[in-house]
Amino acid sequence: MKPAKIFGILALLLLCACARPAPPPLELTDAVISDEAVWSGEVRITGVTLVKKGAKLTILPGARIVFMPLDRDGDDIGDSELLIEGSLIAKGTAASPILFTSGAAAPKPADWKFLYLDFCQLGEIEHIISEYAYSGIQVHFCKASVKNSTFRHNLDGVRFSTVNIEVAGNLIHDNRHGLRYEERRSQAHIHHNDIRDNDIGIFVVTRSDNRALVEYNNLTGSRQYQVKMGLEQPTDVSFPRNWWGTADPKAIETTFFDQSYDPHLGRVAAPEPLTEPVELPFHRPRTSP
Repeated sequence: MKPAKIFGILALLLLCACARPAPPPLELTDAVISDEAVWSGEVRITGVTLVKKGAKLTILPGARIVFMPLDRDGDDIGDSELLIEGSLIAKGTAASPILFTSGAAAPKPADWKFLYLDFCQLGEIEHIISEYAYSGIQVHFCKASVKNSTFRHNLDGVRFSTVNIEVAGNLIHDNRHGLRYEERRSQAHIHHNDIRDNDIGIFVVTRSDNRALVEYNNLTGSRQYQVKMGLEQPTDVSFPRNWWGTADPKAIETTFFDQSYDPHLGRVAAPEPLTEPVELPFHRPRTSP
């Protein structure tokens, strides 16, 4: 066979291989994972997908987890969710993040419920994008890390209570609440995040004994308050060593909803305010939308 003909056949085979269609999406409706599972490509979730205690879900870089429209109780909050009681390893890369998003034609906040880690055995989250949810992520009664990720266009970007958690290197923007927590004896270290352009930057709901360490973050551009105390938060809380868009203590105080508005609340303190924005070595630059 002539070399030119061989080359032509090889080129045709290569073209066919490159044109191979992507595998169809994995469709899940009220599914239960009771062993080990690995997700890649596109996964479409309708209802609740539960990872049971003792089971493990690994999500590979570049995966798209799409939560399909479903509102069973008519409260305008989507009811599709991913509930983790076992272990979750969701580690994308800067170049190939994992996307958690709405399947609606015109997405909006609260289209789907949440990525929910509840009494889970392990939660490692890195380089994900979570958008258009009631909560971009909720973590309760777990040990978890949430790093180098983007939470945008949610009602709550990141929410936790009663946890051992590190939240670092994240971009948390354009949510109703950027960070929302009920401390309840949590061991939480929140550092080197860019929390900006939310309605409320940090919402301290209740039961905070000032144990969570929130430091070396950029907290700017909140449309209502940088920090808001919940109606049952009588204890003072402190957020040391953060950048607030200014180093003027008086100007910073005006961005807090605390005892200065309601005598039943504690005070928010911002000791040692930084004089310039924190350099954030972890997270990707902000991307659209």
